[in-house]
Order: sequence, then C-alpha cells, then structure tokens
Amino acid sequence: MRRSLLVAFTLASLAAWPRASFAQRNAADVETAREAYRQGLKMREAGDLRGALEKFRAAHALAKTPITGLELCKSHAALAQPVEAREVCLGVSRIPPSSEETARSAEARAEAAKIAEEVKPKIGSIVVVLQGVPPGRTPTVTIDGRAVPPAALSEPRSVNPGTHEIVARIETGPEARSTVETREGEGRRVELTVVAPAAPPPPPPGGPAVPPGWQGGTEPPPKKKSPLVSIGLGVAVVGGAAGLITGFVALNGKSSLDNRCVDNKCGPAEHSALDSARTFGTLATVSFVIAGAGGALALVGLATSPSSTGAAPSKARTATLAPQVHPYLGLGSAGVHGSF
Repeated sequence: MRRSLLVAFTLASLAAWPRASFAQRNAADVETAREAYRQGLKMREAGDLRGALEKFRAAHALAKTPITGLELCKSHAALAQPVEAREVCLGVSRIPPSSEETARSAEARAEAAKIAEEVKPKIGSIVVVLQGVPPGRTPTVTIDGRAVPPAALSEPRSVNPGTHEIVARIETGPEARSTVETREGEGRRVELTVVAPAAPPPPPPGGPAVPPGWQGGTEPPPKKKSPLVSIGLGVAVVGGAAGLITGFVALNGKSSLDNRCVDNKCGPAEHSALDSARTFGTLATVSFVIAGAGGALALVGLATSPSSTGAAPSKARTATLAPQVHPYLGLGSAGVHGSF
C-alpha cells in the first residue's frame, strides 16, 4: 500500500512538471516519458533491472527532471555500474531548478547527491603502461572497445567492477591484448608491449632522380630536335618548289621546240628558245640537288638529336639515313629520282 502511494505521488509530481521542465517539450514527449517511467517502476519491482534501466533512460532523455534522473541513477547503481551511476546523479544537480518545483523533486536532488558520494568508493581504475613505443609514434589504446585519448594514457581510467579487455597497437602493427578483472574500488596496472611497423624510408636528400631536363609529370620529356632538322626541311621545300617551277618551264620550252624542229635540228630562229629551255633545265637540276641536300641535312639532324636514353646514333646508321638524289633532264621529261 505504501509503495503504491509512493508511485502515485511520483507520477503526480511528474504531472505537475509541464510548466517547469516540460515547457519546451511537446505533449507527445511528456506522455511518452510518463509511460516509460511507469513501466520502469514495474520492471524494477519485478526484478528486471536491465529492462527498467532502459525505460528510465528513455524517460530521462525525454523529461530531464530530477525524478527521472534519480531513478536512472539508482538503476545503474543496482547493476554495479558506479561510473554511470555517479555521472547521472551528479547530472541531477545540474538540472536548473524551477520556481514551481515540487517537494518530491527537491528530495530527488538530495537523494541523487547522496548516492553520488556512496558509489564513488566503488569505482575502480586501470592504468595502461606501454613498452616498445618508438619516439614520435602515437599508440592507439582501447578499454572495453572505447578509445582512450593519447593525452590521457598515463591517467588512471575509471572502470566498473568486472572484466575488462585492453587492446593496444601502433598504426598498422599487431595488436597487444590483455584481459583483467577489477573489484570494487580496486586499481590495476596493465603492461603491454607493442610492436611498431617499419617506418617508410625517408626521401633522398636531393629528391627522386629524374632524367635531365625533366620538369615533373608522369612521362619523360620529349627529346629535343637539332636545329639542322628545321634548316634542312626549309631548304628542301624551297629547292623542291624551285625545281618543279623551273622544270615545268623547261618542259614547256622543249615541247614547243619539238613542234618546230625536225629530227632534233632547229633553225637559227629557235636558238634563243633552245638556250632558254636549257637554262631552265639547268636551274631545275640545281634546285632539285639543293632540295636533296636539304633533305639530307634534315635527316642528319634527326639522327644526331639527343634521345631519352642518351644513345648517339652510329655512323653506319647516319650514312644509311642519308638520301640519294639524282636529278635528270631529257628531251621528253625532267625531274628527280633517288632513294631515302
């Protein structure tokens, strides 16, 4: 009977809270918190401490009142979790009081502060000492799956009574593990030896070797061409063009003479035209010779240009690459032939 009256009084206190703590919460949150709180009380009375813990956790997340905080704190303490119990109880004192706060809420604050001091001596600790950590390398340590900040590795880690697993490693190195059991208020020292993976080799002082003239990128620079290539090609083009023009004029002149001369015999009137045709034929021959020389010069330039491997062309290959040019002028034709 007395317990039923206490539950009814507690629920009534929660019902009176809306204008204070629930002011910023909607009606669905308030009603959900009340129902979770009611179920938590029933579960704890039936001996289901873990089920009650989850219900009180939900109610406190929604309501955040001294009453819900006290019951959550008491559930952690009943499950031998003094670390969580003390934190929740201390958090009750940080909840801002309301001018409309009930007497039950004030009592909950006082009881939570009392429990926070009662569970404090039950908190144990673990100090992890690592061996084999090279200078400049940062180890990773977890206790029960939770990472310990590197700056706090030397500090005693607060733990609940029970079994704890410690894992340490350096970067991608192998894990070092240890399982220890602590009692209420007991401090343990755990030593682990870690093995650091091999550090990557430092870059050479002068940086990586690159081919001469390479300014970076993934491909070597293209080889430089000798200026003889451009000069030779220019001479070949000009000489070839001049040879074609003068050869065409010479052929036209010879064709005209063929029509006026009989058996390759021309009269005095055709001597001037014959001399002109011979002159243009000679110019054509000289032009083609110059063009051939330009082509040969370009090939020599290509053969002597520096390559990516630095190998110089042999004399035999240079000689093979040189073109053979032979201009010709006949009675019925004129031009140039040869091999490259």
